[in-house]
Amino acid sequence: MKLRDIADFSLRMPKAIASGTALRAIAFSGCLTIASVLAPNQLVLANTIRQVAASQVSGENAQLQTVKVWPGHGVSISFYNTREIIKKIWLDDPSRFVFDVDGCLEGLGKCSGNSTGAGLIHIRHIETVKIPGLPPAPYGAHMTVITESGSTRKSYHFRIVAGSGTPEYSQIEIIGDTPSKPEEVKPKVSYTALSDSRYIAKGMQVALKNQWVTTDSKLWKRLNQLVELRSQGEELVVAASTTGVSMQLVEKLMLLGGKRLLEIPTQRNNPLTTTNPGKSSFK
Repeated sequence: MKLRDIADFSLRMPKAIASGTALRAIAFSGCLTIASVLAPNQLVLANTIRQVAASQVSGENAQLQTVKVWPGHGVSISFYNTREIIKKIWLDDPSRFVFDVDGCLEGLGKCSGNSTGAGLIHIRHIETVKIPGLPPAPYGAHMTVITESGSTRKSYHFRIVAGSGTPEYSQIEIIGDTPSKPEEVKPKVSYTALSDSRYIAKGMQVALKNQWVTTDSKLWKRLNQLVELRSQGEELVVAASTTGVSMQLVEKLMLLGGKRLLEIPTQRNNPLTTTNPGKSSFK
């Protein structure tokens, strides 16, 4: 600034200069200038791709997806992620929107039937063109897309509408659905298995009360493993063999737990020799 300009400025705003308001005003204007420069960059950093699962646009559970297209800001619909080939497109209202593809479609362009296909659709907004016989579409233009993947054909449906304000995205990306893990169906445990595990557990408590076994012994640990396996449905003989517990001891524990002798299955290799379990049985 020249000296004359500074003098004129000081005459107009003497109090502002004295109090430092002018300096703050200059600093504030500088911030506005910086903000105006950075504002466009903030728009660039916005997400330009919106992902939509294929099941939301095609199939029994699909819903009509709305695609906004802004003047001077076209929007693409991409099938690159699903690797589907676009074979056919219908746009029910071409008076406001036009589209193009990155390949050749059936009935459009000079291409043979064997080389038709595309992976991306680009839609643009145009000024309304009067087409004789075409009624107005106040709820948007319906677009139907036919894709092919191997021997499977699918139809996708979109509602194309004019967007207003700042563009929100530039591309709709159709992505594959994440396969859900099938729920593991656990076999139902039989009543006999649950009953056996309860009788063994009760017999263990009787043996513990009579000090025939201690909770810090290896045998006690194996017996608990036996009860757990049997309660999960494992065969009694297999559970006993896995945990290293003899069937003779298992039978005695079940008797202590209140199970009648006739309910206990006899074993050829380990016949029941006594029905009066004592301290000597827990070794």
